[in-house]
Amino acid sequence: MKQSLSLALALAVLWMLLSGHLEPLLIGFGVLSIAFVVWLARRMNVVDGESYPFGQIWQLSSYWLWLLKEIVKSNIDVAKRAIGPASSVKPLVFDVRASQRSDLGLVVHANSITLTPGTVSLEVGEGNIQVHALHPDVAKDIAQSGMDARIPDAGENS
Repeated sequence: MKQSLSLALALAVLWMLLSGHLEPLLIGFGVLSIAFVVWLARRMNVVDGESYPFGQIWQLSSYWLWLLKEIVKSNIDVAKRAIGPASSVKPLVFDVRASQRSDLGLVVHANSITLTPGTVSLEVGEGNIQVHALHPDVAKDIAQSGMDARIPDAGENS
């Protein structure tokens, strides 16, 4: 029920931001539409803590800010390697520990690695992610960044 209310609230906020209309008739149509969507989502059994992790909004916000900083740092590093000598690029494949228990947590972790320039997630398995990196130093940075511990796992609160 908590996830259904969170979904309804998120849809209402999104509807208000996108429409901007405050006429009673349009607000009524919005309420009816939101009620229908929530009812349909519950009937399809797609409303759960993993699909709608609204309880972790603050964790996710701080994670995205941290990830943005890491992306900027990696962009600078990749640019230096691209214009630097050929010896600054030594590709390798390695495994990264992934402690997330939910599919959503694993996908967020793998995609975060791929978003970081100079790295690409190749394969996701239980407990690890296979990664391709431009240089062993990049691999070391990924391992020492603490990304695994920073990713909120939606499966924990469901």
